[in-house]
Amino acid sequence: MMKRLTFILLGCLILTGCSNSLPKAPDFPKLPKLSLPNWMKPKLPSIDVYKPTIMQGSVLNIKEVNQLQLGMSKEAVYNLVGSPSIIDPFHQYQWDYINHSTIDGEIEIRYRLRLIFIDNLLSKIDKSGLKEITNIY
Repeated sequence: MMKRLTFILLGCLILTGCSNSLPKAPDFPKLPKLSLPNWMKPKLPSIDVYKPTIMQGSVLNIKEVNQLQLGMSKEAVYNLVGSPSIIDPFHQYQWDYINHSTIDGEIEIRYRLRLIFIDNLLSKIDKSGLKEITNIY
């Protein structure tokens, strides 16, 4: 009995699959789109990506850097702009103030100030790398 029912069902499927005419769905009138009022719509929380401020190196103030003068002692320079980022033991006559920072993950700051001393007196100020600091402070 089960074999006969399966055979009849399979035959009906094959016969209907061979025909090209399918019954047409009735045309329904188009309904206007309905939307919920704003107070009923679910509110999803917004997600902001945290972008940290990363300060690496010496943070210099351009006003203090502009007060540097040739002939100042190492102690006076230290009191004015602070300790250098790098004091090379092989070049103790040179102090380097280097900064590579990122503000809010977007603005990159890179600058370098190089001070050269002769006999513990400031003899050369290299501000060539401080162009970006003037735009920030």
